[in-house]
Amino acid sequence: MLYVLVAGGPCTGKTTLVRLLSGVLGAQGLRIYVIRDWAREIIKEGKDGKEVPLPWTDRAAFETEVVRRHISDFRRAQKYSPDIIIEDSGPIAPIAYCRVDSVELPKDIVRNIMTHVRRLNLIVITEPLTSYNTDNERWEEREYAMKLHKEIVRVHRNIAINYGINIIRVPPSYEPTARVSHVIKYLLPYVSSDIKIKVM
Repeated sequence: MLYVLVAGGPCTGKTTLVRLLSGVLGAQGLRIYVIRDWAREIIKEGKDGKEVPLPWTDRAAFETEVVRRHISDFRRAQKYSPDIIIEDSGPIAPIAYCRVDSVELPKDIVRNIMTHVRRLNLIVITEPLTSYNTDNERWEEREYAMKLHKEIVRVHRNIAINYGINIIRVPPSYEPTARVSHVIKYLLPYVSSDIKIKVM
């Protein structure tokens, strides 16, 4: 099983890349499991009236819940024995968010993250796009988002180095399909040699 994490700050094209990548790989007969961006999902739940921690009221509690859901979803994914798990955002980013906000993430949560990341095969960092838009769940202003992105890159890079995880960066100048092609080049050594992947 190949485990790929797509990371980056707000509005860097993570979800688009995950969607296109899973579509292209799935079309080749590979079994794909996508772990969604749970931070966005929790914010949606809060705005729908559910009692969940939110980043602007309790950053540490919110990020703790994000980590819990990402790791729980990964465990659920393993039951399906997919060929590839592709994760949108993931459980490492909460470390960066807490650092930017000068908030301490509970030590046991950090330990859980560090135990979990040993399973990763590849980290894909999406660089910021030329345009920046907020929406119902992406509430951060651009300057703050760029600060978050830099810390997210730093944290993921350090973890990749410390744990021997491959890491690549996807330039902002690439169109969505070019981003997919760029990532697939790095995935080919992990997938069956008789699979020929083409991006239209």
